[in-house]
Amino acid sequence: MKKLLFAAVLAASTGIAGPASAQLLGLGTSPQGTLTYGLGAAVAKVLQDNSIQSRVQPQSGTATMIPLVNSGEIDVGFANAAELYDSFHGVGTFDKRPNPKLRAVAVIFPLRAGLLVRANSDIKSIKDMKGKTTAYGLTAQEIVRKTIDAMLATGGLTPNDLKTVMVPGVIQGVDNLVAGRVDITVFAIGGAKVAEADASVGIRFIPLEDSPASLAALKKEFPTGYLGKISPAPNLAGIKEPMTVMLYDYTVFANADVPADRIKALTRLIAENKATLEQGQSSFRELDPARMYSDVKVPYHPGAIAYYNEKGIKEAK
Repeated sequence: MKKLLFAAVLAASTGIAGPASAQLLGLGTSPQGTLTYGLGAAVAKVLQDNSIQSRVQPQSGTATMIPLVNSGEIDVGFANAAELYDSFHGVGTFDKRPNPKLRAVAVIFPLRAGLLVRANSDIKSIKDMKGKTTAYGLTAQEIVRKTIDAMLATGGLTPNDLKTVMVPGVIQGVDNLVAGRVDITVFAIGGAKVAEADASVGIRFIPLEDSPASLAALKKEFPTGYLGKISPAPNLAGIKEPMTVMLYDYTVFANADVPADRIKALTRLIAENKATLEQGQSSFRELDPARMYSDVKVPYHPGAIAYYNEKGIKEAK
């Protein structure tokens, strides 16, 4: 696959100048309907509003997209901090497959993950899932499979305690839930696909237990995960009552060779356009510019560092 290079005119307000700016910025995401695709589309809108041409390039999943950013075939990608760490260092879900050309750009918000069921299901807790059927596998999104393991662990379960139906990604998992082929699947809370399923058959997310033991069990399976509270909101399909859910940070990253001025402009537009980004993807309402420069154990792109230094934002450990 050849790297996409398209001519573009960048407005002076973006702060980008020089020959390297005359390129279309490729934004790597997961398939349409996923949270990651929504992020890419929201960022593309902000770039367009500021005269920067970009193109959302959906792949089958982050496991496919991340190596394309590493190779330079895609400029920028979106993934959770755990997957970014694994892929850069060649451990975990990217065991012995390091991606040394990745550079962090920003921590954009905590991602809220959940296990969901049909609204009329008799499953009320994680413990109730024993013996039920769940979508699993997620070969294109291996890190998401680890969130299933982590959430099950909070109730003392493992995937071996359930019947598993192998699916390549989260979209197919929700399709199987709607079709009645599985009792449980996983998805990001607030995702467009969840809203679609709720409108079709009615769905709800299962709460996690809020206790030190539950947190310890979750972190054993997913060290960068943590617990948080969430309340019903119009944009959160399937959240029927205040509940405890799993969270983990989501990031923007780039290929190391993308010119620094382009990444500085991208970082600035993300940090300074929260309201517009939130209109495109509601998760951006959790964006905190002061947390964008957080230690994720992956080197930051020089362009991003230049923006943070300019604004006096220190790296959060």
